[in-house]
Amino acid sequence: MTHTFNEIYDLFPKLDCGLCGNPSCRTMARKVITGDAKVEGCVNLKRPEFQENLTHLRTVLAEGVEIGAKGVVVVEEAGITYVHPCISEAGKVMAEAKLASGPEGSVNLKFGFYDPIMLCWALEVSGLFKDFKCSTNLGVAKLNIDGKTVMVFKDGRVNVRAAKDKQDAIETIRLVSRSLWGAIICSCCGNVGIDCASGGCADCLSKICPVLGGGPPDPTGRERSESMSQTTAQTIFERVKALPTRLQFEAGVESLDTAMKTLQDLGESILLGKFQDKERKSLQNIQGLLEKANQRAVRVVVETPAIQDATVGLILAGVALDISRMTEGIKTLVKLGVPLTPKSCSLLRQALSIALDGYKAFRSADEGLGRAVLDNYQMFKNAWGGAFKESSEKEVLVAVEKLAVNGFYIARLLNKPLPT
Repeated sequence: MTHTFNEIYDLFPKLDCGLCGNPSCRTMARKVITGDAKVEGCVNLKRPEFQENLTHLRTVLAEGVEIGAKGVVVVEEAGITYVHPCISEAGKVMAEAKLASGPEGSVNLKFGFYDPIMLCWALEVSGLFKDFKCSTNLGVAKLNIDGKTVMVFKDGRVNVRAAKDKQDAIETIRLVSRSLWGAIICSCCGNVGIDCASGGCADCLSKICPVLGGGPPDPTGRERSESMSQTTAQTIFERVKALPTRLQFEAGVESLDTAMKTLQDLGESILLGKFQDKERKSLQNIQGLLEKANQRAVRVVVETPAIQDATVGLILAGVALDISRMTEGIKTLVKLGVPLTPKSCSLLRQALSIALDGYKAFRSADEGLGRAVLDNYQMFKNAWGGAFKESSEKEVLVAVEKLAVNGFYIARLLNKPLPT
């Protein structure tokens, strides 16, 4: 019996704590399936409450899992594979494209093409598509765009029906491809593009991430660049000043600034033992701010003419993802609503400082502060590891770690290589 990726992922804790060295449980699940990681690398699976999941996981893995593309080299030509008239609608055309990641064209899709969960997430947060359905189990989305029916599949196929002409079909596929850029799985590290853009991918710290460097695949292949120079994420606030999408970017950053200030207030309230309705309302406000930031980020990606410049939008969405994971940590603490032990309070203070300083370093492009955050995180992690082994409040400590590790991700974005 062969199992699916979703069956494996459903057995993971879904805490996205980063303790395994990956920013998300989805990445860890992919690496376990392909043999690039062991299930024992997930610290939380060893906790008593997940023992049944761990046992089941080992059984399922022994029976075999189909991830969708391991070891399969795509042989069909990337880009538009056909355009022909619609049979039922005179004057309209239908088209199909096979998208491929990276300037090199077709690649070995070891982990698949689109992450099904992130495919649906990207459509939801973009704010561009009001009429769509998406199945994470099937990895298929159906969109209605200006009278056109568009089907998107997790293997990178995009079908368009009832387009006005060939150019309309190409532009529609291009819009969808750019909107879903962050959901492409990197064939090197197993992370999706937005995780790489969040600073969560350690493999992409010394080289340009293939997903970010290749850009959202274009149905004609024309947007790919044969040669590529590079800069770092430290430069994006200067770089964006020359872009026509500058105001969209700045509005998104403003939402993130407010979200971080609210997050700081929430952290301080928890340290004071406050778990009231006011704190729960603040969590809802952060969620709304992150939605606005993501919508602005997608607008930057879609509307910035040059692909290499559009990466600033993906970085914006990546930082929003980091802050959303911090918020999940705070949300867990509020939900538990229990007074913290002195040790947990101390760790929360450290984690909150790392989170805030990491964001501050990114916003001010302060490389010195960024290095200090990286050093502080390593000291925090050592103290956290000792507390985790001894403490019974492991759920609290995992939530605290999510604050710190995502501040760490943001800080190390400063030196992340980006195409220019």
